[in-house]
Amino acid sequence: MKYKIISFILITFFIFGLLMNLHINNDSTLGNIKDKIIRLHVVANSDSPEDQSIKLHIRDAIIKELEPKLQDLKTQEEVKSIILANMDNLMAAAKEEMATLGKNFPIQIEFGTFEFPTKVYGDLSFPAGTYQALNVKIGEAQGKNWWCVMFPPLCFVDIAQGVVSEKTLEEFKEILDENELELLKSKKDDEKETVKIKFKLVEMAKDFNKNLAKIIGKE
Repeated sequence: MKYKIISFILITFFIFGLLMNLHINNDSTLGNIKDKIIRLHVVANSDSPEDQSIKLHIRDAIIKELEPKLQDLKTQEEVKSIILANMDNLMAAAKEEMATLGKNFPIQIEFGTFEFPTKVYGDLSFPAGTYQALNVKIGEAQGKNWWCVMFPPLCFVDIAQGVVSEKTLEEFKEILDENELELLKSKKDDEKETVKIKFKLVEMAKDFNKNLAKIIGKE
């Protein structure tokens, strides 16, 4: 009877290990994705309609300045290098746009590593975590933010539609491998999948306790 108990425990842990391995592999793939992406993050002064409008104007000025410089670049490092080399130009473009709007909010522009929540953009869902990003803060930076992916270039081709075109997906395929791209496409349903797996693990634990109790009861 003792061998039955040991065998049952081993089988249960084997199944549990398979489920955990699935999540570990996904987490590893997501880590690779984060290392290939650069995001743009613009934070408004406040949530007032006027401040939100200013945010979009500053966003457009930043994108207009960067778009021609980032065309045809193929690696994250190339894009990062161009952004860092043009920080003064980006600040000048943002300040010029602010002056055109007749406002004088201070602007901070920084390139670095920042925390992001999970964000959905059209058919793609980008997981929460740390990403390299160009971070733009306007005034008190207490308002709703706007974000996009600068590399691969979501900002420049799908900014108005909020959808991911076939052309953009093709460009993503040049940067991300098939598994990474498929994971971004599937992450919108990831919360449901995670809940299902958690329920499955709880269910397995309950069954394990019941069956173990039966085996022990037969001794």
